[in-house]
Amino acid sequence: MKKILIFSVLLLALSQCQKFAFWQNQTKDDTAGAVITFIQGQVTLFKDGKESFASLGDVIKPGDRILSKLGKVDLQTYRGEIIRIKENSDVLFRDLAGASQPNTDIHIWAGNLLVKSVKLKANQNLSISSPTMVAGVRGTIFSFELEKGSVPKVKVYEGAVAVAFKTGPKLLEQNDGLSQENYDQFVKTLEENEVVLESGESLEVNPSLNELVYLINAKMAAASLTKDELSGFSDVTNGISKVESPVSPKEKAEVETLVSIDNTLIQKQVENKEGNLEATQEIVESIEKEHESKRNEALTTIASDAEKMGLQNEEDIQNHYSVLETIHKSNGEVLSGAVVAQLGDIFIVHSTKGVFQLKVDDIEYVEYKNFKVQTRSKK
Repeated sequence: MKKILIFSVLLLALSQCQKFAFWQNQTKDDTAGAVITFIQGQVTLFKDGKESFASLGDVIKPGDRILSKLGKVDLQTYRGEIIRIKENSDVLFRDLAGASQPNTDIHIWAGNLLVKSVKLKANQNLSISSPTMVAGVRGTIFSFELEKGSVPKVKVYEGAVAVAFKTGPKLLEQNDGLSQENYDQFVKTLEENEVVLESGESLEVNPSLNELVYLINAKMAAASLTKDELSGFSDVTNGISKVESPVSPKEKAEVETLVSIDNTLIQKQVENKEGNLEATQEIVESIEKEHESKRNEALTTIASDAEKMGLQNEEDIQNHYSVLETIHKSNGEVLSGAVVAQLGDIFIVHSTKGVFQLKVDDIEYVEYKNFKVQTRSKK
C-alpha cells in the first residue's frame, strides 16, 4: 500500500506540471530580473511568447525560459546571484529577485546549473526545483543536475542546501482515492526525508525511487503504466540521503570562473527603459569589459595555483585531476596532462611540460582514454 501511495502522489505531482502553468506572474516589482553577463555558443531565449537567440546584456524576467544546446550562459540577478546554465539545459525562471521582490525561483526541466548565491536575509529565498524535488538555498555555491525523467543530482561546494520531495498543493482534492490519513502520513514522510547538504556533500537517491520516477516520467504521457510494473519496487519512504563528495580540483576551478561584476551595472540594465538604445549599448559594453577582466583574473589565478602544486609527471597529474588527457596543439606539439578549466575561448592546461593558458584555436583536439573531444575540425 505504501508503494502505491507514494506512486500516486508522485504521479499527481508530475501530472500537475502538465495541467497547470509553473509560473503565474505575481511579481509587481519592475526591478525583478537578471542580466546575461557571459554567453558561449548558441542559446535560445523564450520571452513573451517569442523565440530568439540570447545575447550579452539581455534582461531575463519572471516567466522567461532559456534553452541551451551546445551553448552555455552566465546570468547575474538584480540581487547579485550568479547562475551558470550549462549545455543541454532547459530552464524556466518562475521568479527573480528585485529591489522589493525577495525570491528567486528557478525551475529546471533538464540540464545542469551552477549557482552562487549571495548572503540572504531572513525574508529572502533562493530555490531550484525540478518536477519531483526542490532545493532551498541560503548563501551557498552548489550544482543542480537533472537528466530528464530522473531525480536531480545536487552537490554543495560551499554553504548548505536543503533538498526535499516536491508535491502539488492540493493533492487530496485532486485524488478521491487518497484519504486524509494517508495524505497526512505522506506529508510526514516528506518532512522526514528532507536532507540538508553541506560543503563537500551530495544527494544520494534510493535506486528504487530513481527508477520509479524515471518510469513515471516515461510512461505517464502514454498512460501505459501498470500495477505490475510497480510490483518490483522496494520501499522508497527513505528515498534520499547524503554522502561525502569532496570538491574536485576541476570543480573548484570552475567555481572560480563564476565571476560577479559590479551589481550597479546589472541594476541599471534591468531598470533601463526600452528604447534607450544608447544607454543600453553603454551598459552592455561595460558589462562585457568587466566580465572579461574578471574572468581573465580568475583564469590567471587558476593557472598560478596549478603551477604551485609542482606536479610534473603523468601519474601525479592523473591522481590529482582524476583524468589524463593528450592535448594536440595546432602547431603539432603534443601535451600530456589535464584540462583544468575552460571559459570562453581560453583553456588552462596542466601538463608535464608546465601550466599553459591556450586559446581554442591553439588546440586541434583533446584525446581522452576512450574518446576524443574536438575543439575544431581536424585537418
